[in-house]
Amino acid sequence: MKKVSDYDPGGREVTPVNILMLISEMEGTYQHLKFMGFFDDMKVIEEMKPKYYKLYFSLNKKNK
Repeated sequence: MKKVSDYDPGGREVTPVNILMLISEMEGTYQHLKFMGFFDDMKVIEEMKPKYYKLYFSLNKKNK
């Protein structure tokens, strides 16, 4: 198994697919937080999501 130090920050290309996977993870995290009652943390995720949705749609439009 690789160590965390073996991974380079910025080593994953910013593509529509990778951003969509990130959004999916954020949506899943949001649901877990909701079901466990961590409402303050839900708010943080809710504030973060629009930035990545906007980036996804922008990148997706450029790649067409």
